[in-house]
Amino acid sequence: MTRYAYPYGSFCVEQIPNQPQVAHCHSFFVRADQRGQGLGKRLKQEQCRVLAAMGFDFATCTTAGDNVRQHRVLVSCGWQRLTEFVNSNTGGTTVMWGWTVQRDMAMREAA
Repeated sequence: MTRYAYPYGSFCVEQIPNQPQVAHCHSFFVRADQRGQGLGKRLKQEQCRVLAAMGFDFATCTTAGDNVRQHRVLVSCGWQRLTEFVNSNTGGTTVMWGWTVQRDMAMREAA
């Protein structure tokens, strides 16, 4: 697992066991005093660049079903809603998302 921290938030990227081309992204967080400024999208775009630079082909993440702001950020960055289910721990809905890594992101960053 690798954690990436920025002044306004952080995220983790972890390879899925036995699937070296697939990452699971978690612990995505924008500081409360920094929210509402577009930094969630900026942080998600940075995460996408990191995924491309690390050579992953596909990435997943989960969100709480009622986290509408995060859903908007994911959609705006090209992530697809894959499924949702009732979380047996919380009783709430969990949404699973997927993103096909765009290699040209890493190439643009290197240029």
